[in-house]
Amino acid sequence: MKFFFALCCFLAAALVGPGLRAAEWLTDFEKAKAESLKTNRPIYILFTNSDAAPCLSLERSIFSHRKFQDYAEKKLVLMKVDFPTAIHLQPKSLSQQNRQLRTDYGISVLPTALLLDANGKIYVDFVKADGSSEKHRRKINEIMDFDPPKRYTEYLDGFVKKYTPPKPEVKKTEAKADEKKSEQKKPAKTPAKKSDKKAEVKPQAANSAETNIPDENAGIPKIPLNPEGDFQDWLKSSQAEEAAGEAEAEAPEAKEAGEAEEKAPAPAQQ
Repeated sequence: MKFFFALCCFLAAALVGPGLRAAEWLTDFEKAKAESLKTNRPIYILFTNSDAAPCLSLERSIFSHRKFQDYAEKKLVLMKVDFPTAIHLQPKSLSQQNRQLRTDYGISVLPTALLLDANGKIYVDFVKADGSSEKHRRKINEIMDFDPPKRYTEYLDGFVKKYTPPKPEVKKTEAKADEKKSEQKKPAKTPAKKSDKKAEVKPQAANSAETNIPDENAGIPKIPLNPEGDFQDWLKSSQAEEAAGEAEAEAPEAKEAGEAEEKAPAPAQQ
């Protein structure tokens, strides 16, 4: 009996391979998200009933095989959400988490698998990706017909290759705390003080200033602004200058007129 038991252990070790650790199925969702963020791998979340025939068929045909486990060890974070028949035997915290996850992701059929990102958002819904639930069912049946571990791994890899790790989400409480810190660091704004002093307007000195008025000859005589004194003197001198200029202009014309009269012949007498 001991020999038979030792032989079974040896064969199991030989099948798994030296130094090979089987891919681990996590059950804590927060731990799965942390692992996804750390490794930059998507979460393969499986909603299953470990006692139901379809779920057991997937376990035996795909998940327990070395081909799938090797792939998952390098490319996936495995998360199992189980709803066994004896669900009362589950820890209360685990059953509460699983019911909440089933509600959050709208899972109605078991088994159902999704790919999630590190924030828990759906990266791939396989039913929608294949077009409909009927097309997805036919796809899985085709995979199960021949070499399920290899074909299912290749099917998954088509989606995993396009995965881009998201930036970690900042919780609202942390965001508010950061906003308060930034507000405290900002210097307090001092309100601008209104100046009580009005701008002083200097009055113009009327007596000292002069106004330029252009005349007809394009000259710019300077007219004093004092109407009582300087202006009257300036007006008299200006009129005298204009009269003298007119006399000088009329003198040549009068001289020419006199010479013309002298040269003109006398009128004939009858």
